[in-house]
Amino acid sequence: METLKSLLTKSRLGSHDLSLMREILGMPVRENPTLGASLRMPVWNVLFNYGHFSVLYESGVHKIPIFDAHIEVYSENKSVLIKYDTPYVKGLPVTMTVRENVDGKFVERFVRNTYEDPYMLELKSFYRAVREGGKIKTDIGDALEDFELFGMIMKNWRR
Repeated sequence: METLKSLLTKSRLGSHDLSLMREILGMPVRENPTLGASLRMPVWNVLFNYGHFSVLYESGVHKIPIFDAHIEVYSENKSVLIKYDTPYVKGLPVTMTVRENVDGKFVERFVRNTYEDPYMLELKSFYRAVREGGKIKTDIGDALEDFELFGMIMKNWRR
């Protein structure tokens, strides 16, 4: 059996994905936060319980030379896809694709707020916070919530 540490080492960006999920959607419910988990490689999955909806989280590494990092939210009449091309090429922007049913017609639009990559945006935000005495966004409390998510996964995995 692999440990969580070995899984995260193989899936290097998994912690960032979970942090993004938590930032966009909040934390899963406290009572029964995970509905299931398969922590086998090359891809591991967790089904999080958010009460009135669930979230499927997948992460892994395989030998196919692609990078696929995205989060997609579905509702009855709209889906929003946020896609990260790759963290290994500086300057690639994040793209958002909105697909929806508007009065029976399919509407698709692409949104790109900036051509700066997420790392550079976060670095600039950190610099401003330190220089101007503002709040640092990714502080210890933020990191502790990520650890809480990992704890939820491990509790379900051990069941």
